[in-house]
Amino acid sequence: MSGREIGYGAFALGAVLLAGCSNAPPNPVASGCVTDVSPGMHTFTCQGLDTEIWVPKQCEAPGCGLILELHGDTGTGPLFEANMGLMPLGDEDGYVVIAPTGPPLAGQVGATWTLAEDDKLMAIVDNVAGAFATDVKKTHVTGFSRGGYVAWRLLCEHADRFASVAPGAGGSAPGGDCMGVDDVSCPFDASMPGGMPSRAIPVLALMGRLDTAVPWACTTRIRDQAIAAWGLGAAQFLDGDSNYTHNHWGPASGAALIETFEHSYQTVDPGPESSFAGHCIPGSTYDPQAAQYAVACAPPNAFAWGQQVMRFFIRNPAP
Repeated sequence: MSGREIGYGAFALGAVLLAGCSNAPPNPVASGCVTDVSPGMHTFTCQGLDTEIWVPKQCEAPGCGLILELHGDTGTGPLFEANMGLMPLGDEDGYVVIAPTGPPLAGQVGATWTLAEDDKLMAIVDNVAGAFATDVKKTHVTGFSRGGYVAWRLLCEHADRFASVAPGAGGSAPGGDCMGVDDVSCPFDASMPGGMPSRAIPVLALMGRLDTAVPWACTTRIRDQAIAAWGLGAAQFLDGDSNYTHNHWGPASGAALIETFEHSYQTVDPGPESSFAGHCIPGSTYDPQAAQYAVACAPPNAFAWGQQVMRFFIRNPAP
């Protein structure tokens, strides 16, 4: 057999092998608002919102996870990321991280979220997931304060789309009878249209015992509503000290459904957010005296919320 025949045979074999792999997910490709799929930091305008996206090097190939992180009032996507540190963690573990900025907050600095952004956020998730060919079993959402309410709400509306959620300082809804906090999250009430998630998925919640912006009564109420609605067992203590408790509630099988970090940390006093007391992010290394969104808890903290969120997401892909 000639060298030409050998070469042709190898080419034909390669073509057959490629054909057999035709069901493999495609490599990332620019689409929609995502105009660049190269690794690194990108800022796009998606659904009319400034959207910061971190793309790890390994996500040049398909199959990475995806995390949506949502700031609270007066924040922005980049400022929330500065408090959470999910992008460097995602870089290590293979997660594309999306940090959008909501519409301007009337009369104040920074931005907020309203019900009108829910569909936009899901459209952004779909756009980024499609562009980077992410793993549908590794899509997660976290948020803090107003963003925590949105995370609860997206759980209620789109449980089929997320593997797990991590709301921080987000409470029950509506807020009129919850210490004056007025927002919508998830009622966990099957008698209401859209009042229950379509399935039970793992939830990790951050709750400040001394929080004055979203009080303890609001965060514990939605926790208890979820526990009752999903028929979970008694609390299991995982770890803690005098300043925090890490608990778990789950079914008899032991699969994680709800975990909470309940803390007594507070913002720096004196500081720009000292009036919010326990409305803070443990382990944040962001400047506690920053002029905007200084929501770091005063150290020392026994845990870093951003790290715990990432660990929870990694442990809880969709089945």
